Amino acid sequence: MVRLVLYTSLLVSPLVVSAQTAPQFDVASIKPSQTPQGRGALAALREDIDTTPGNLTMRNVTLATSIRWAYKLNAFQISGPDSISADRFDIIAKAGSPAPESQLRLMLQALLVDRFKLTFHRQMKELSGYALVPGKGPNKLHAVEGEAGGEGSMVGGGLIFEGHQMPMSRLADILSGIMKAPVIDMTGLDGHYDFKVDMRPYITPPQPGEPPLDLPGIAIVALQSELGLKLESRKANLEVFQIDHAEKLPTEN
Repeated sequence: MVRLVLYTSLLVSPLVVSAQTAPQFDVASIKPSQTPQGRGALAALREDIDTTPGNLTMRNVTLATSIRWAYKLNAFQISGPDSISADRFDIIAKAGSPAPESQLRLMLQALLVDRFKLTFHRQMKELSGYALVPGKGPNKLHAVEGEAGGEGSMVGGGLIFEGHQMPMSRLADILSGIMKAPVIDMTGLDGHYDFKVDMRPYITPPQPGEPPLDLPGIAIVALQSELGLKLESRKANLEVFQIDHAEKLPTEN
């Protein structure tokens, strides 16, 4: 097994953003998501994150997703109570003047501290996982023309899902949930892409007495066939962000 050691660039100090010193949005609203929720509602699985200079729009996102975007984390780097992945919110925020995405992330950090009273610390852990790398032959991704910001959106879940205007880092994050392990983007592919993965054709129903479906194994085969990408086993030294406190609901806008 190849060892992959990754470190983030954050300092070794407690990870608390001061709402007084960090750049802040001029106007920001955090409300319960207006997306229909409940069993059978595919829209409930979709999280949209869009940016333009000075503007951030997040729809149907969990607090965990908001933290992940604000600090440029992967899902497996966040550890905390179940509530941070349960409730969903619509966040609409505007800076006082045009600002790049890097500034919007800092502003969101301050907003989460202010509205959710968020505090957390980091710790290093060695985790077994995968690297997302190019497969044999050309990939089957559809590059999005022009400038695309944010993390795009996902529709579907389980055995079939679609990504729209999505960077490969976000695809790696989605695959982390399927593989139940960290997946690091090492494709070298910049930009944003549209794609669709349907794992159903690669399923062989288990016979009586056999173990249940091997979803990670099916995903590896589907990824190569559908997108021309593959997953390689790796070990990674990664920062894990432990949430110490977060209010279940934000303070009033």
